[in-house]
Amino acid sequence: MTTGRLVVLMIAVPLVLIIIGWAGLSEVSYAGHASYPVRLDVSASGRTVTIRANAGNLNVRQLSRAAGSRFRLTGTARYSLVRSTVTWRKTTFGVIVVSRCHFVLGQCSFSYQLAQPPGSRTVLSSASGDIRFRALTSTDVTVSDDQGDVILTFANVPDRVIVSDQLGDVTLVLPPGATTYRVRARTLLGDKSIGVPTSPSSAHVITVTNSSGDISITN
Repeated sequence: MTTGRLVVLMIAVPLVLIIIGWAGLSEVSYAGHASYPVRLDVSASGRTVTIRANAGNLNVRQLSRAAGSRFRLTGTARYSLVRSTVTWRKTTFGVIVVSRCHFVLGQCSFSYQLAQPPGSRTVLSSASGDIRFRALTSTDVTVSDDQGDVILTFANVPDRVIVSDQLGDVTLVLPPGATTYRVRARTLLGDKSIGVPTSPSSAHVITVTNSSGDISITN
């Protein structure tokens, strides 16, 4: 055997074994899907609910508003092989919910239904994964995503929306009507489409920044 062939074998054999092992692990992870319910009902002195995910898709649907200062979060966490975790804590500003994936392959996602006090603020963030928030009635929403699409659908006209994304498309669907918005949208690598009435003096402020991806704001 020539030296060249020996070098090729030394490189190729370990690479093939890694690919086979990775494929086998992927098959096991997809076969090992499981889920568990998430329930949170807490009274908080602050007016902000923060939902964070280190990875995985984050799907939130806003329900009817909770009475008083209560925050209610229910839903399902789905994972593969290694169980994800959902923890929460109260602060002077409100409630923080942290959703964590602990396995890089297979499925990991969090689907929540949220009821929060009238006039409260919502903050969503994810390091890797799509963020979808439907039936939004919050007037103040902040969303950040490092890698993934952001889709926000509003049931009521918001006062302030701040969205930042590093890699992925951003889509905002605002309520139909003649309401004007003060829109500030900037994308470095992507297209921008603004399909809502705008005014530089509007009290309804929409700010979207995107490093790599499209921005669409419609109603």
